[in-house]
Amino acid sequence: MLGGQIRLLHREETILNKRVFIAVCMVCLIFTGIGQSQEFTEQVTGQVSDSIDIRQSTQKSEDVWFEHKAEMTAEFDTLTRETAQLAALNKKLQKKTAAEQAAVDELKREIDEIDRMTTELLPFLNETRSRLEAMVESSLPFLLVERRTRLKNLSRIMDDTNIAVTEKFRKVMEALSIEAEYGNTVEIYQKKISVGNKNILADIFRLGRLSLFFQSLDQKETGYFNPLTSRWHLLPHRYNRDIGSAFEIGAKRRSADLLNLPLGRIKPQ
Repeated sequence: MLGGQIRLLHREETILNKRVFIAVCMVCLIFTGIGQSQEFTEQVTGQVSDSIDIRQSTQKSEDVWFEHKAEMTAEFDTLTRETAQLAALNKKLQKKTAAEQAAVDELKREIDEIDRMTTELLPFLNETRSRLEAMVESSLPFLLVERRTRLKNLSRIMDDTNIAVTEKFRKVMEALSIEAEYGNTVEIYQKKISVGNKNILADIFRLGRLSLFFQSLDQKETGYFNPLTSRWHLLPHRYNRDIGSAFEIGAKRRSADLLNLPLGRIKPQ
């Protein structure tokens, strides 16, 4: 047992000696490096300072870059929105331009159609005017001054190249309408006429465009206009009553009634 204790003490002594040796070595190293520590510290401090400066400069550069990047990103987003808006506006303008072009094309088509109609319409209007003039001269002789004056003005309009075809068409249709309306009306007026060998002042009764009757102012003689001979003729006295009634109805002095009037033969117009 004692031997074991001696070996244990020897081991502990050996360990202690090693620890002391290590400590002595460390002290020696410390005292040996004291002379060089100031220079090393300055070198390390300089390198650290340089590293800090580089890091600060790098950080500033990074800050500037990120700020510039943010500005560029915002500008890019703005340009993207403006580009989209311009594209939408351009599309809208293209549609508007297409619609306007379609309207122009339609207008040109209408103008061409009007030119074509004008070329075809003018001969028709001139022919209609000529037929109106012939009809007035060959029909019953009522309101001749008014009707001839109207046709004279119509001829002046038709011969004027500065007047539009639409206006010429309107005037021709107006003259036709007036002539047609005469067929739906009755009229009473006074006029000097030639009956046989006498010229008398008589009351004239116009029955549409069918017949003209006269009655002497003393109501003793009645007659009619014969379009085949273009002359006035006396009627038998048995017609005096019906002719007199026709004058009263035409003058609205009595209500309408059925009358026996001698229309005779009607001249084609």
